[in-house]
Amino acid sequence: MTPASGPEALVRDILAGLSDGRFVPGQRLSEPDLMARYGVGRSTVREALGRLAAGGMVVQAPHRGAHIPRLTRRGARDVLRVAQSLLALAARQAAENVAMGADPAPLIAAAADYARDPGARTRYYRALIALCGNGELERLLPTLQTPLIRAQLGIGAQTGASERAAMIAAIAAGAAEPAASAAQAHLDALLAQLATLPPECFAASRN
Repeated sequence: MTPASGPEALVRDILAGLSDGRFVPGQRLSEPDLMARYGVGRSTVREALGRLAAGGMVVQAPHRGAHIPRLTRRGARDVLRVAQSLLALAARQAAENVAMGADPAPLIAAAADYARDPGARTRYYRALIALCGNGELERLLPTLQTPLIRAQLGIGAQTGASERAAMIAAIAAGAAEPAASAAQAHLDALLAQLATLPPECFAASRN
């Protein structure tokens, strides 16, 4: 394991680990284990876990440590519906910026990497956020629990891949409304798969 250089690097690798199976929902995250794994100090690990907890990727409980949570079906559906609106906005604004002269090449390259390697998800979203240039989306999109949903439910990068490709093509062409529509269709594909999964895939509802 290459040592992480700080809390942000640790956060990025844990999120990537949800995509490639190194971390799974329900897993306990021991501070000593993470310190040894990444070659960092306790303060770095605690700051990284705090950032992940702020985004709902980790639950921290007194005297019980931290763990990666499992979502209920309703919780997962709610996350995807919010993600649908935000992703459509990001796609629309990215396409508008391309139409005004912004270069879509970094996003195209990042999307191609993500199609080949689920671990490249973070880089893909960072490229999309950079192209859309919206500070609020930059703040909000990384906090969504979509990596947790994919890891918990075994939804791979290929689910919605054709819709994602259509979104990237529309952004690259500077076509704002088609880009937004393709983004919505991409999340529709995830929502459709969510509805077909059996109850044991989800955490029990607390109703």
